[in-house]
Amino acid sequence: MTRTQDGTVVQEDPARDDDPVLAAPDPGASREEVLTHFRDDVYGRSPQDGWDLSWDLLAEHVTPARILRQQWSLVITTARGTCRCVVMIDLPATSGPVPAFLGLNFRGNHAVTADTDVLDVQHETADRCGEVHYEGLREPVTLPVPRGVEAHRWPAELVTGRGFAAITACYLQAGPDGAALFDHGIPALFDTAAARAEDPCAWGGISIWAWLLSRILDALEAGMSPAVDAGRVAVLGHSRLGKTALWAAAQDPRFAAAISNDSGCMGAALSRPVGETPEVLARIRPYWFAPGFAEPVLAGTPLPVDQHQLLAAIAPRPLHVASASDDLNADPAGELAALLAAAPAWLVGGTSNNGTSAAAALPPPDTVHHWPDAPLGHHLRRGGHDMMPWDWMQWLDAAERWL
Repeated sequence: MTRTQDGTVVQEDPARDDDPVLAAPDPGASREEVLTHFRDDVYGRSPQDGWDLSWDLLAEHVTPARILRQQWSLVITTARGTCRCVVMIDLPATSGPVPAFLGLNFRGNHAVTADTDVLDVQHETADRCGEVHYEGLREPVTLPVPRGVEAHRWPAELVTGRGFAAITACYLQAGPDGAALFDHGIPALFDTAAARAEDPCAWGGISIWAWLLSRILDALEAGMSPAVDAGRVAVLGHSRLGKTALWAAAQDPRFAAAISNDSGCMGAALSRPVGETPEVLARIRPYWFAPGFAEPVLAGTPLPVDQHQLLAAIAPRPLHVASASDDLNADPAGELAALLAAAPAWLVGGTSNNGTSAAAALPPPDTVHHWPDAPLGHHLRRGGHDMMPWDWMQWLDAAERWL
């Protein structure tokens, strides 16, 4: 048993020593080699050019809480067509460009606030995709999605009250969360579903959503909302969108910080036979990944990389990994172990160690850790698979130091 510099207890778990190895990464691989493996073998490669961006302010108003709420239409255009995404930006009542949190939401901008002036764009998603898809979400879904049903996940008053902007858009505007994703929305702007299926390294859902986050950052850099400081944007996400936020930050160094909440397997957690595994995702969510991901994983072939290497690829920028004590499917211990294995990339400016057999002793619920000599943070919230105001309080505390 050892104790890290921030006081976290880490131990080797003999019960894990004989577990099947799900990943056998090269501990000496460079950051670019690691990213190449993640692009080719896991998430898929995103287009690097071939599109135009434009944006228009659809609506702007001040809420009773003195939040300046902007709703922007971000239009992505290629030779094959266009896709529109409505981006909501909540700004504090302060002057000067402010740092921001940027993250995708699950059910629509209207679902993260009770504000009746926020546009409900479900009908546009439905028109483009045939129906609104919520494939595999763990919580019950009511259609149409009630206004404000996920307001606890996006506490705008809390965020803006600390001097930050809160920026969000619904991930379903990129296309349905299902195999039909590649026939509609953003993917169809670049290629046909049949052509994608023939390329083992083509982008999957996580890369598509990460690409959308980078396009929102493009627009912010170009002045879409001058009140936002595009050089101080932290990208964050919950669950599959937490995987997305990590992949977006690893690929795009313009993101000033990254926050993962309950992202689990193929997110912040090591690939090990606990909770959700690569094999499970290869069976039930293959479209989240490159076309070449599922077959070798289902055949038992070890992945060439593991998730601590993805975390390390974000260094030296700040990173916070959040877990929940009852969210066993996301493997909170595996998330902490991955962060501890990645920490040397910040602590000594090098690459992460292997760490795939390490098991972390989780702290008590509602415990927060900050590394004293690196911009790293971790917390374990009491409860289950969700994103709560208590999580945001920890991220805001960290972001005040980082940004």
